[in-house]
Amino acid sequence: MQELLEALQRRSSALTAHEARRMLQALYHERDIWQAAGACERPFPQFVMCVEALCEMGYLRVDGSTLEFTPEGLKALEHWGIALSPPVGKPCPHCAVGPAPLPELQRRFSQIVRSRPTAALEFEQGFLTEDSVIRRVAWLDRCGDLLQKELVLLGDDDLLSVALALTKRPKQIVVFEVDKRLVDFLNERAQQARWPLTAYQHDLRQPLPEEFCGRFDVFVTDPLETVEGFLLFVEQGLSALKPGAGQAGYFGLTKIEASPEKWRLFERKLIEQHELFISDVLRDFGFYENWPYLMETVSQQSAVFSETPARPWYRSTFFRVETLKGFRPLRCRSLGEEVDIYYDHDSIIKPRR
Repeated sequence: MQELLEALQRRSSALTAHEARRMLQALYHERDIWQAAGACERPFPQFVMCVEALCEMGYLRVDGSTLEFTPEGLKALEHWGIALSPPVGKPCPHCAVGPAPLPELQRRFSQIVRSRPTAALEFEQGFLTEDSVIRRVAWLDRCGDLLQKELVLLGDDDLLSVALALTKRPKQIVVFEVDKRLVDFLNERAQQARWPLTAYQHDLRQPLPEEFCGRFDVFVTDPLETVEGFLLFVEQGLSALKPGAGQAGYFGLTKIEASPEKWRLFERKLIEQHELFISDVLRDFGFYENWPYLMETVSQQSAVFSETPARPWYRSTFFRVETLKGFRPLRCRSLGEEVDIYYDHDSIIKPRR
């Protein structure tokens, strides 16, 4: 990889190793120069420099719009550790944005999670529909955040870690979850299937153990949507990422329990306080099962809601953030139990007090 970076530097390119890897993967998988330019997610002049450098090195041939790596180029890709295996899924044939369904993966996931613990009001749990979980898996893979990656999940009542493990792509999956029932469920399944998955019981109001800080490529969380809750969960995720460019974080955020003012606050704090950018915002990407305690709590607020919903209605937007060159993980703060991270004036569920 160093020889490519040096060739790019001679062309006045400031591409990092992570960015070069992304371009190489796009060039290998797309095979069409225009599609590769669209898929690499970096400025067009940088893409041109990368293609020209590879051609000059004898690693790439361009015939019209067709790209082909030479035998020497394929050896270089393998030496550089570029993932050459095909993606888990393909883009949706209708919108070309979201991932297409993965029925076999969803079938296997459904069999395993059938015996999952029920959602608990104590932790304000509510889990994604099974097809929403599979969409997340496919999206992480499409963004290059799955194969041979070390992932940390902060909370996992959705059991996303199970679906990720079923792909056999991640190098390691670590889950921090406050609910002991879920921790035991995940560890039992992981041991039976010999997945590289370990779950730990942990209250995220306390910082992650020191040995897990600055260690991961990717974090995923569905944060609470109070100001304190959201910032706590996402900052814990950021504290777990490796320093430098190219690490990724994913989180869900709704407009049902977070006002536009909250969205602005969250986005501003992320951008201003951390060296990162928001790379993707996928509207209504996840729908949630109607949790068992929904009517019990909502009917106490208003008699208007007297019947249970006929189908999933609670939905969230899926965010992806990516770290920049100057990113450094910060040790997360600690919150006492007296700080209410679960409820505020936007919450659909009101505290039992």
